[in-house]
Amino acid sequence: MKKILGKILFIILILLFLLVFYNLTETEAAYSPYSITVNCGSNVVTIYKDGSPYKSMICSTGSATPKSGTYSLNYKYRWLALFGGVYGQYCTRITGHILFHSVPYLVNGDPSSLEYWEYDKLGTSASAGCIRLTVEDAKWIYENCTSGTKVTFLNNSDIGPLGKPTSMKISNSANQNWDPTDPDSRNPWRAILSSQAFNTSFNYRYYADRYSDLKATFGYNEVLLKSHWLSYGVKEGRQASPVLDVVYYASNNSDLVNAFGYNYDAIYNHYLTFGYNEGRRTSSEFYVTFYKNFYADLNSMSNLDAEMHYINFGKNEGRLGGISNEFEKAVFNSTYYANKYSDLKAVFGYNYESLKEHWFRFGIKEGREAAPTYNAAEYMNYNTDLQREFGNTNFSAGFVHLVRFGMNEGRRTTAKFNVTIYKSRYDDLQKAFGNNNILYYDHYINFGIKEGRSAI
Repeated sequence: MKKILGKILFIILILLFLLVFYNLTETEAAYSPYSITVNCGSNVVTIYKDGSPYKSMICSTGSATPKSGTYSLNYKYRWLALFGGVYGQYCTRITGHILFHSVPYLVNGDPSSLEYWEYDKLGTSASAGCIRLTVEDAKWIYENCTSGTKVTFLNNSDIGPLGKPTSMKISNSANQNWDPTDPDSRNPWRAILSSQAFNTSFNYRYYADRYSDLKATFGYNEVLLKSHWLSYGVKEGRQASPVLDVVYYASNNSDLVNAFGYNYDAIYNHYLTFGYNEGRRTSSEFYVTFYKNFYADLNSMSNLDAEMHYINFGKNEGRLGGISNEFEKAVFNSTYYANKYSDLKAVFGYNYESLKEHWFRFGIKEGREAAPTYNAAEYMNYNTDLQREFGNTNFSAGFVHLVRFGMNEGRRTTAKFNVTIYKSRYDDLQKAFGNNNILYYDHYINFGIKEGRSAI
């Protein structure tokens, strides 16, 4: 009797061990509002809720996947050893050895060991027979479709009533060992894709329209364009948003180059983590410190909100997104500005950033002079067409004109400085600067005055 009891106890212990080892969970059959169709020909999974199309998933099936028939879901496994010495997350058994599960992993329980080359095959026949899904989709079935949920197999080219989703291609990404859809808090994709700044740095329509090769290949497919941007575009220094150009961001922030060299992936991560909120120059078209200070209705916005405003509204409204570092130096000198206005010097001293922000927010509108090369009132007086268009005291409109047209057109900006005369008078400057007017402004402020050169 003792031997029999011992054998029974041994068998029970073995079963318990297996249950713990495989993290096996059997769900009692219950009513499920869902049913599932797997089409092996198109590699699409369609979820129906109470008979109506509800959700579509991209998948990879294989030669051993059933091509017809209806089965019922039964056992579920959080992690499970799969054929070929690999492992899957969120596994839900359909029949026999056929399961829904994630793309395989090399290490049991390690979501950072993804077979990324297999992930890039989603949407094609690539498995031994199971139905591979993104982690997000495998998890959804695991959590929402109870034991007894019906699964029907088809084998044709129909992509179903909701169409065939696309998935990112990650083999060339620095984060290739993780599924981008995995909700694990350690997933480095989360820091990128969930960053508040991601949407300011990537706009799929802008990206497609800017690069004809991408538009010809991907059209306006947001997922594939995003995939290209993260895997190739950033590294190549491409631009996917009017507010961020990683090449410009690097060249205008020397501390980043000192820290990261010209590793644009690292520089992009800096923008996503810190840069968007630090008021740095991020593209030739946009400078958030200028943008939110120049326009009174934006003064109280955070940097991120101001960036989104420009993308969604400001650009289409014709607002000026920013001025370049070179342009700023041509018309703004903090020492000159502080010395000219005692009220500013008393408050800000010679603090460059504080004086600059004051000029952007108030000084330009008030017609204050921040450099010997530009006086707002005199610019309007010398250019009567601007007076007719903007009036005598709309100095903000006059400044926008100067940025967009006036400086390049060689218009006179003040009684002290006439760029056309300065350019024509000195052969050495012409040889050095050609027709780049902005360089003459900068030279006059930093050297010409000290050298006694005349610009009138």
